[in-house]
Amino acid sequence: MKPPEAPGLYALIIEVPSTIGAKIGSLGVKRFTAGCYVYLGSAKGPGGLAARISRHVSREKKLRWHIDYLLTSGASVHAVVYAEEHVRPECILTPLLEELGFTHPVEGFGSSDCRRGCRSHLLKCPCGGCSRCLEEVVEAFKKADLEPRVLQIARK
Repeated sequence: MKPPEAPGLYALIIEVPSTIGAKIGSLGVKRFTAGCYVYLGSAKGPGGLAARISRHVSREKKLRWHIDYLLTSGASVHAVVYAEEHVRPECILTPLLEELGFTHPVEGFGSSDCRRGCRSHLLKCPCGGCSRCLEEVVEAFKKADLEPRVLQIARK
């Protein structure tokens, strides 16, 4: 299923296979231990969810956002959860994931424009594997009264 060209919210389920150090733009070099992470974002511009998700899963891109640096340093997108949403920001999902034990490994990651005071928009899954993490993210979307769709990413 291809994401729509509508505005919305998304969560990248990211696998870090082994500990990596990555320069994350102005945040500097950060360490990411092996495990599963979730990056929360919104797509409000041209092309909506389809364009933003396509950009994130592409290997070739200009480094613009914090997540670009992580995804070009050995981490990969395992799956994407998304939902059409015209008003609310991705911040509505942060406290729901925190309640499930998700933690913030890098303060300020992806949240430099956040107006709600989120510690970051990158969270580490407490449950280990990305399959279980995906299930918990889908549940968080439902608790936020969103209709989640899941896009599995083929590994190359």
